[in-house]
Amino acid sequence: MRIAMMPSASIMTLLCGLSVACGSTLPPAESEYEAARQDVGRAEAGGAPGVPDAKLHLQLAQEDLQKSKQASTQDGKRAASLLSLARTEAQLALSLARASQAQDAAQQAEQDLQKAKGN
Repeated sequence: MRIAMMPSASIMTLLCGLSVACGSTLPPAESEYEAARQDVGRAEAGGAPGVPDAKLHLQLAQEDLQKSKQASTQDGKRAASLLSLARTEAQLALSLARASQAQDAAQQAEQDLQKAKGN
């Protein structure tokens, strides 16, 4: 009965506040999870498992991805944060793998150049 007597602006403010509070617990969108999973897949395919530093960050990304899936039903904000962290770790793993590959290629080119000068 008391709610019916509230001015419409107060009711709207109350409803907006409740919707924001409830919205913070919604799980991340499936597309966000899929984007993080794809980043992990790119790091795996990009050679991260073969580079020690990259492998560590890949493992962290995989763990964060799994934790996010588990947290999505209880704490949407935490799940979203874990997805963001998983994406960052996966991207770092891929960058470290690519840097290692580039360094290896540069060293091989240097060796090839030295051999060519020697002949």
